[in-house]
Amino acid sequence: MDRSFEIKFRVIDNNIQTEIKQKNISPQEAIGLLEMAKSQILENLAKGRKEIFSGMKKGE
Repeated sequence: MDRSFEIKFRVIDNNIQTEIKQKNISPQEAIGLLEMAKSQILENLAKGRKEIFSGMKKGE
């Protein structure tokens, strides 16, 4: 089963636009994914990294 959860933030003139796309993801799973992303950002900020997100290529 194909599953995805995508969030796009656009900041235009200090206004934030949010676009969310999800496929076969429950609201509880979406919250869990957001919590994981938040933890990753905070961990990388604590380490002083400029790149706050890390990712994997599809299939890895």
